[in-house]
Amino acid sequence: MMRILDKKVIADLMTTLWNSWNNRNNFIFRGNEDEAQIPLLSLNQVAKKWQKPPKGFIKINFDALVCEDRVGYGVIARDDEGFMLGSGGGFIKKTMSVEEAECHAFEANIKMACQLNINGDVLFESGK
Repeated sequence: MMRILDKKVIADLMTTLWNSWNNRNNFIFRGNEDEAQIPLLSLNQVAKKWQKPPKGFIKINFDALVCEDRVGYGVIARDDEGFMLGSGGGFIKKTMSVEEAECHAFEANIKMACQLNINGDVLFESGK
């Protein structure tokens, strides 16, 4: 049986993971370590809840983030029960628009669908 974690626990976990990853990268690439940070989240944000696809469909969500001369993107595939079939992501060191970054994420979606040998209907959903 799977336990459902509340939003605070998930936020704390993500913060810890991000701090660890960021600290590791700063140490490896810059030779220094940063103090742990707590991200400040706006209380006015509207949470967009993921919805299961129709019965028999696979949903692949994707999103991208543009920051100066780097782009990060992520994808996740789930079945109609919400079970994760695969995920991935990456970084590109290049200056580009948000639209171009979303196209790179969408391309990663298509590659994931091919790698998973999905023989049914697929819904692609952007993070926007």
